[in-house]
Amino acid sequence: MFPQLEALFFEDPWVYRAPPGQYGILFLLRRDINSCLGAEAGLHNRAPRQIQWPGAMGIFAGIDLLAKFLAGEDGSGVGNRFRVFVERFFHLPASEAETLYQLRNSMLHSFGLYSRAQGGVIYRFTLVACGARPLIRHTPPEQYLVDVISLHEDFEKAVEEYHQALQGDSTLQQNFMAMFPNYGAIHIG
Repeated sequence: MFPQLEALFFEDPWVYRAPPGQYGILFLLRRDINSCLGAEAGLHNRAPRQIQWPGAMGIFAGIDLLAKFLAGEDGSGVGNRFRVFVERFFHLPASEAETLYQLRNSMLHSFGLYSRAQGGVIYRFTLVACGARPLIRHTPPEQYLVDVISLHEDFEKAVEEYHQALQGDSTLQQNFMAMFPNYGAIHIG
């Protein structure tokens, strides 16, 4: 059963399927992110879009989703799950994983670009969409510039890397199967 559920969840978001049917949550999320960020023609051949914030919010929801599957649980501790996933699959240091977590919080909870972390650290974000590197630029003490297009590219790489990690790891497969009934797929009529 794992191969069929895995195929549904990781279905290629560039392939169009008309309802009705079962759809993987990650498939739907990635398809909508692509649309928001103008990537219907590919990650490197984008049509200009003005709906970048919902695209970034979709990426953060996708990280949260994949972090649940990686951990095999969905209890409290979303911040820790998020940071673990980002450090492992985005290959970022802990400080930058924290920065992305704070951006996630500011956008998803307040639809804004300001966050105050525990301990009083302040984050003031500026978003750009030009594919610039590095992904995060910090101007002390509290300014952070994050490129949404680079975030999208890194998210897609992380999805693929996580998918590959699932192939030979029975613990990750068990974690995946534990989360799939609640977060894996929906029926669209």
